[in-house]
Amino acid sequence: MKKLFLSFGLILLLLISNYQTVHAKEAVQSLKVGITQDENGLNPYTYITGYPGLDLVNLLYDTLFNLDENNEPQPWLVKDYKVSEDGLTYELNLHDNVKWHDGKPLTAEDVKFTMDYFIKYEKSRFTSPLKIISSIEVLSATSIKIVLSQADPNFMIQPLADLPILPQHIWSDVTNPDEENNALGSGPYILEEHKSGQYYKMKSNDDYFKGAPPINELIFPIIEDTTAMYNALQSGELDVISSSISPELVKQFESNSALKVARGPGYSTSLFQLNAEKYPMTETSFRQAIDYAIDKENIVKTVLLGFAEVGSPGFIHPSSSFYNADLKPVYDQEKSNQLLEEAGFIDKDGDGFREDQQGKKIDLTTLVYSGNPIRIRTAELVSEALNKVGIKNTVKAMDSTTVDSLMWPDFDVSKGRDYDLGVWSWSNTMQLFPDRMNDLFHSDPSIGTVNIGGYKNEEFDQLGEKLRGTYDETERLNLIKEMQAFVADDAPFVTLYYQEIVNAFDPSKYDQYVFQVGKGIINKLSFVSGEKSALPEADNQEKENVKSTENDTKNTSTSGNGNNTSLYVFGAILLIGIIAFFLLRKKKKDKNNDDFDF
Repeated sequence: MKKLFLSFGLILLLLISNYQTVHAKEAVQSLKVGITQDENGLNPYTYITGYPGLDLVNLLYDTLFNLDENNEPQPWLVKDYKVSEDGLTYELNLHDNVKWHDGKPLTAEDVKFTMDYFIKYEKSRFTSPLKIISSIEVLSATSIKIVLSQADPNFMIQPLADLPILPQHIWSDVTNPDEENNALGSGPYILEEHKSGQYYKMKSNDDYFKGAPPINELIFPIIEDTTAMYNALQSGELDVISSSISPELVKQFESNSALKVARGPGYSTSLFQLNAEKYPMTETSFRQAIDYAIDKENIVKTVLLGFAEVGSPGFIHPSSSFYNADLKPVYDQEKSNQLLEEAGFIDKDGDGFREDQQGKKIDLTTLVYSGNPIRIRTAELVSEALNKVGIKNTVKAMDSTTVDSLMWPDFDVSKGRDYDLGVWSWSNTMQLFPDRMNDLFHSDPSIGTVNIGGYKNEEFDQLGEKLRGTYDETERLNLIKEMQAFVADDAPFVTLYYQEIVNAFDPSKYDQYVFQVGKGIINKLSFVSGEKSALPEADNQEKENVKSTENDTKNTSTSGNGNNTSLYVFGAILLIGIIAFFLLRKKKKDKNNDDFDF
């Protein structure tokens, strides 16, 4: 009996030992992530781009909340919180084991200091959302109370899930933040080295309050030429790249057995922008005719090769819970011609192009970035469509700086604009919450901060003002859907498409990426420990907006409970061992005529 128990115990220990050896994942030593440009100093005042620049900053710094893979704010530095019924008061309790990279504790005083600092030293992205705060009170070392001047349903997204918290003991002496090179934060990684124009190197913050990161070292080589970056990934010089794969190259990457491709919806919104304060774009019927003239589905099919979703005329992405599903893209050249004729835009001299209502020639110019082939081809197709309905226009490709200076001088809409038409794109942040409709279309430049078309409509402004004062979710939903229907009909611009994100990486080096909707796999969630969802997949007909070239169903954390399937296997082996043990005992019992029950 003792021998049997001893044998079984040894077998069990062996199985457990073997299980731990096979399934305990070690941290990845080093990962190379290709980026396209130098992002300057990686602190909240000096980074350049929203993606991936701010995402690199967020590896070094933490926010109070963090957007999950579906862009819903979840507590991060915050352990628990309470919001008053009127939406005016937020009480936040921080984790008590958070430390800065230099070992000093992060406290509620740092949070208050950060908010006060950004109000004093403005950085538009972070400062504007803070202006709604009327008071900040530190209740304890880990508790803080924030009172708003008016309820803001998006307060958890911006600023709480967007504002990087600064260490007071360092930044309290900084009076010119735009020239500050310090990047010491509390994030999962520590900036170790930055060679300007060459690379960034980060090391893991092993004392991170959410656990040591799964990668010991992150290296971000800077490769400005995207073709060179694609080649570096395919040759194994890079492990993953931040850039989305060009549509014409997706099949090439999918056929590479050493790489994995993940696809998902992109929130970058490409549109045909109209200067709505310049005649004849001031005429509603003329704008509507432009909308009807453009075949958006054909652009997606021929330019994007299907790697995009046709734009909603109400701007808001179909994946949003605020999307107005009653709105459908329009394309009808006969309707376009009819609208133009009825509005008095007629070809009077028979040259194939229409004159305006005063009999003057219409000859418009469409601006586009010269360095963006997809936008150039889009502009050409739109131009051809307008010419077909008699609206004469030509495409003018110019460097991005010049186009920006004409369409959005000094990035300040109050300074006017000097263009007719243009192919434009807004980044994913414009889709994060629906109140951005006000930013896009409100006539007051202090509210319509990105209304680069100068669109003015009193009725829309009234809807926007009502939305700004509404906190009830049902009322807000109804208002936002009404605003979408309004702009779909009034056509201040034409939403063309939302380009899909196609990411590629070497899964043998690291495969625990998280695809964040509208952004892709280069985000904070991909580089911290914790349970990970499967990368997005699509069916064989590619009818979905997401795809993975492998049929793997689940990525799991590099730390934690391990893979469920492995647990089942281990349990089965253990059960078999127990059954075998009992069978042996029964056999011996039968042989010796033992009279006892198990």
